[in-house]
Amino acid sequence: MSKENSDLEKQLKGVYKLIESNMGFVPNSMRAMNKVPALLTNFTLFSGLIIGNPKKVSLFSSTMLVIRNAYYSLKFLRQKNKLPLYLKALAGHISSYAAGCKYCQAHTISEAKHSGASEAQLNNLWQFETSSAFNEKEKTALRFAFAAGSSPNGVNQNHFTELKKHFTESQIIELGAVVSLFGFLNRWNDSFATVLEDKPFEVAEQYLKANGWDSGKH
Repeated sequence: MSKENSDLEKQLKGVYKLIESNMGFVPNSMRAMNKVPALLTNFTLFSGLIIGNPKKVSLFSSTMLVIRNAYYSLKFLRQKNKLPLYLKALAGHISSYAAGCKYCQAHTISEAKHSGASEAQLNNLWQFETSSAFNEKEKTALRFAFAAGSSPNGVNQNHFTELKKHFTESQIIELGAVVSLFGFLNRWNDSFATVLEDKPFEVAEQYLKANGWDSGKH
């Protein structure tokens, strides 16, 4: 283990202790998140809120987790070498397209437009594999997003081999987090048939209707 990773493990010891007190062990899935500490602390807070054992959580441990989370989140948000917002939105859209959530498709195409995706990309997003509007780096991210958003999951080792040609380890984890976030939102919005707002509806109509998009249950 490198000194950097060793120091990080020590810093996250309190987070691991809180997780272990609830579950009896620290899942490897959560240890993998420590490459982006803010992801681990935010997820611990979120999952703890939903399925945490209130008898195993103290005011002190919760307060310390919130403080750590604020520190790591601010540090992460100020990082310079992160995935661009437009690519996150495009990836979120493609994963939602694979999952079939029309509500999230509308939101993510709207966010992609707002974040700086080109008109050509917005008009050809569902055809990204064959469109010259996307470079190989973008296509690699979107291939992963589609495979990860599919059911059953279609990600294989080749996806990671290709991702490593264009992205850092932290960026790959960030990309996975984007897809996983929309995995939650796809389930939430499709299950509750969330009513689609006017603004994303208009953007989706503009860029997706020609491909057969409609609001469906939303």
